[in-house]
Amino acid sequence: MYDRYVFDHGTFGDMAACKGPLVLINATDMISGTRVSFTQENFDPICSDLSTFPVARAAAASSAVPVVLNPITLRNYAGKCDYHLPEIVESVMKEPDVSKRQYHLIDDIMDYLDSKRTPYIHLVDGGVADNLGVRAILDRVHAYGNFWTMLKRSKQQEVRKVVFLVVNAETEVDDRWSRSSKSPPLEAAIDSYSSVVITRYNFETMMLLKEGFGTWAEEVRKGRCGDPSIVLDPRTCGDVEFYLMEVKFDNVQDKHLRRYFKRLPTSFNLDPAQVDRLRETGRDLLKESPEFQRLLKDLR
Repeated sequence: MYDRYVFDHGTFGDMAACKGPLVLINATDMISGTRVSFTQENFDPICSDLSTFPVARAAAASSAVPVVLNPITLRNYAGKCDYHLPEIVESVMKEPDVSKRQYHLIDDIMDYLDSKRTPYIHLVDGGVADNLGVRAILDRVHAYGNFWTMLKRSKQQEVRKVVFLVVNAETEVDDRWSRSSKSPPLEAAIDSYSSVVITRYNFETMMLLKEGFGTWAEEVRKGRCGDPSIVLDPRTCGDVEFYLMEVKFDNVQDKHLRRYFKRLPTSFNLDPAQVDRLRETGRDLLKESPEFQRLLKDLR
């Protein structure tokens, strides 16, 4: 149940029948700032069936830029189904430690368990809470305590290669104001504020992701192999590798082309020629990625 809206577009149930990489769509609760991922695990607390939810509506929520577009509203049916909190959630909330990230991540969902207090959830652009969509994975790991527990929860214990492909289309602030004594107009100030915040947040997010790989690999190996010596040979319990490919305009070698892309406006309506150039450049950047080449080599 997700309110009264009906669309002719595909649903998440249709997506579940398709084989391929995991598709994760994120939005942001405009009241609490909580990141909301369109997964059944996140819909269980509000007693909703994600499989019947239109993918188009989820996409609309994930791109509902505040002020420009209206929020997408979900109805909260919490308490009307036989939902029970996971054991790890109950244990964390029994002895809350407000200084721990795990507590705050779990506490974010507690308001959703009271449908009388929170009967509706208003969703806006996922970029408000997580511009790259990477925090969804980081937060999930922290909420469960470690990467191995998260894999077991997802029934992916036998995974050998964990691949992150991050497409970062961040733009840059027009630097012409640095050469002018005039005060920039309000529009330029707002653009600068959003761009600077997003760029710095994106960098820190990517660093956290990279720094987690070593610890996550060790957690998986210990979980699969146990305490004895861990064997790292292919197809053994210790065989797990992490890969990170980041496709971003900063990696474009030609400075004029790089500047062109970094100045493209954020828009739902780009010229067809611009779309073609973006696709071609994105493909080239992926091919040039050392991590992508390492993955291809390891898959042979």
